Amino acid sequence: MKRLLWIGCLESDEEFKSKAEKGYSLASAQVSQQNILSGLEEVTGLVFDSINGSVLPPYPIYKDKIVKEVVWSHKEGAYDVSVGYKNRKYINRLTCKKEMIKAARKWVEELYQNEELIVFVYSMRSSVMAAACEVKKLIPSAKIFLIVTDLPQYMDLGQSKVKEFLKKIDWLQIKKMQKDFNGFILYASKMAEYLNIENEKWILMEGSFDTKELSFLERSNSTRALLYSGLIDKKYGLDRLINSFRTINEPDFELWITGGGKDSEYIREQAQEDSRIKYFGFLPSREDVLLKQQEATMLINMRLPDEAASAYCFPSKLFEYMASGTPVLTYKLDGIPDEYYQHLSIIKNNESLTESILNLLKMSEVDRDRLGAEARDFIKNNKNNISQAHRILKFVMRSEEWSYE
Repeated sequence: MKRLLWIGCLESDEEFKSKAEKGYSLASAQVSQQNILSGLEEVTGLVFDSINGSVLPPYPIYKDKIVKEVVWSHKEGAYDVSVGYKNRKYINRLTCKKEMIKAARKWVEELYQNEELIVFVYSMRSSVMAAACEVKKLIPSAKIFLIVTDLPQYMDLGQSKVKEFLKKIDWLQIKKMQKDFNGFILYASKMAEYLNIENEKWILMEGSFDTKELSFLERSNSTRALLYSGLIDKKYGLDRLINSFRTINEPDFELWITGGGKDSEYIREQAQEDSRIKYFGFLPSREDVLLKQQEATMLINMRLPDEAASAYCFPSKLFEYMASGTPVLTYKLDGIPDEYYQHLSIIKNNESLTESILNLLKMSEVDRDRLGAEARDFIKNNKNNISQAHRILKFVMRSEEWSYE
């Protein structure tokens, strides 16, 4: 019999809401993990246990000095834990790693029963990788697979010299642990070259979308609004977006922004200066986010092509954007596979952002609806969590006999 273990930064729904109120902002990671995990569970008929470490900013940016352990069950028969640790600056990642290794040992000692074990590890962070390597040390027959959503060099940028030094040490540890993994699930194909991964040891899988959420996404009458939903950080071009929007002389055309982050106050100031800018902050639930995307005229992905990370990441927000049926405006990024672009409106190199927004706005409602519907069908039919789970399992089980279909 096979056993599945997830190692990542998953939270219970209640704890996620609680942490979001205190300064946690990785909603995309929560949704991404839930979608992959639920798809694998449905396809295999098995239930994951999970060991998790919250990826939080240090105190006082995040309100708690001590992160408390949380134990829950995401599904009947599952054991889930989010470890507790000291959340002080410079040591929070180290204390989280230490507690995750301890949690891994405890899981092996108390819950593992000599089954054939497959471990999925979410994100290329030393804490989760160290926990997986500890499991493999205790259970040499275990197979561990790393889901690489972003490269560590392009996460947590703009830090102090001390943090930069610690990240260099961390990277050396990550590269050493990388050798223990049996395979890699990459969100962007160029990661393979950067990480020097052999062709047979990786597959491209940009994420997944849970089609159960489509029940919330019946198209309604569109309001004339451009929506940005995600992390509120100027490094993602939000100042460029606002400056471009404010040059558009359309009094009934609005800019909607949802989410939170370190530049939320900047957005509030802009909303005071221009009444067409509406900042909603964190919406009460994911359903509210999806419905707001549904109400807009167009959605915008503001990852910029001149970012060093753009070739090595896939903007996971694209899944829910495209699934909404609302047309999506985006820059062309190396991290987005070509198959997506026929379903997106591209900000061309010879156009300003303002011109691209106006061109989509001037498109007939019939043509906009067609573009949005085709994007929705593409995600629904090709990138749903069940089809992506099948792809993952075919890769994981490529050299073994295991019927899961």
